[in-house]
Amino acid sequence: MLDAILDELYGTIDGQVEWRSALRSAIEAAGAERLSIHAFGADGSFRQETEPFDPEGVLLYARDFADKDLRVGRILGGRRGVLATQDVMTGEEIARCAVHNEFYRIYPECWNTVNIALDGDKTLWVPSFYRSARHGSFSEDEKRVLAILASHIARVSETRTALSPQGSSLSTDGILAAYDALDDGIVIFDQFGCVLHMNQAARSLAEAMDGIMVRDGVLLASHHDCAEPLATMMAATIRVAAGEAHEMPRPIGLRRATTPHALLVRAYVAPNGADGGRISVLKLQDHAHWALPSPEMVRAATGLSLAESRLAIALLEGLGASAYAKRAGVSEHTVRSQLKVIRAKLRVSRQADIVAVIARLCRG
Repeated sequence: MLDAILDELYGTIDGQVEWRSALRSAIEAAGAERLSIHAFGADGSFRQETEPFDPEGVLLYARDFADKDLRVGRILGGRRGVLATQDVMTGEEIARCAVHNEFYRIYPECWNTVNIALDGDKTLWVPSFYRSARHGSFSEDEKRVLAILASHIARVSETRTALSPQGSSLSTDGILAAYDALDDGIVIFDQFGCVLHMNQAARSLAEAMDGIMVRDGVLLASHHDCAEPLATMMAATIRVAAGEAHEMPRPIGLRRATTPHALLVRAYVAPNGADGGRISVLKLQDHAHWALPSPEMVRAATGLSLAESRLAIALLEGLGASAYAKRAGVSEHTVRSQLKVIRAKLRVSRQADIVAVIARLCRG
C-alpha cells in the first residue's frame, strides 16, 4: 500500500500524477480526514496547504489562530519528529486553547492531530494529519505510517517547489512593472493567501494600517469589522485562480484610519507565465479622490428612492447611521429601516457592500 502511495507522490514531480489526488491517497492510507502541509521558511515566511482544498480555512487560521497555537511556537523552538498535540501541550493548555475551543468547532475533523516536524534544506516542513474525535486518537502503528508518509510528502514538496515554484513566485514578463505604474493599490497573493507582491500604493496603505495590513505574510483588513469580508473575498479569488470556481467575488469596501472614505477592493485573476498558471490580484481604490455622485445619478443607476439615494451617498462619504440621522434631521430608527430597504433592493447583506455597489455604479 505504501509503495503505491509513494509512487503517486513522486509521480507528481514530473506531472504524471495530480498533486491533490496523491494527497488524498495519503490521507486515506493514514486513516485521516484532513491533511495540512505547513512550511516555515528560513526567511520567516509561512504558508499552509490543505487537502481537502480549503482557502477559507487557511485564511481563517492565519488571521485569527496561528499566533494562538502553542504547538507552532514549540515546533519552531526545536521540537522535531512525530508530535501529537498531547506531546507538546498539557491538558490544561488544551482546555484553554482558542484553537481547540473555537477553530475546531468549525473544523471538528481536526480534533485529533499529529504533526510531523522535519527539517528540509531551506524550510521546516510540518505535515499534519487530522481526524475527528469519533475516530479516536491515532494509534502507535498509525503514527509509524504517518511518519513514513510525512517524510516523503516533505521531500516531494521541497522538490516540487525547487523545480516549479509556480504559486510562490511571479513571472518576469512585465506584469509587475505594469502593476507598479498604477495609482491604485495592487496586492498579488498566492494559493496559500501569502502576499507575493505589493505596489507602492498598496505598501503605503499597509504600512499606515490604513484599511489593510500584512501579518506573517498574509493580507488582512486593519479594522476588525472588515476582517471577514476581506478574507472571504480572498478565498473566493483563490478558488477561481485554482479553477475550483468561476464566479469572481463582488467588490467590498474597507474602513480606513485616515479618512471616512472607504477603500474599494476589487478582485481579479491574472495569468502568471507561459504555463497557464494564474495568480490572485486585489485592486485597492481610494474613494477620497472621487467626486460624490448626485442623488439623481444614484437613483437612476440603482432604482433607489431619492431619500434612499441620499443615505447611500452618505455611506459612501463614510457616515454611519447615527451621524446621518443627525445631519438629515430624522430618527435613527428611520435610517435603519431605510438601510434594510436599500440592502434588499441592491441584493446585498452588509453596509460595506452598499458602499461597494454605489462606488462601482456611480463613481465620479
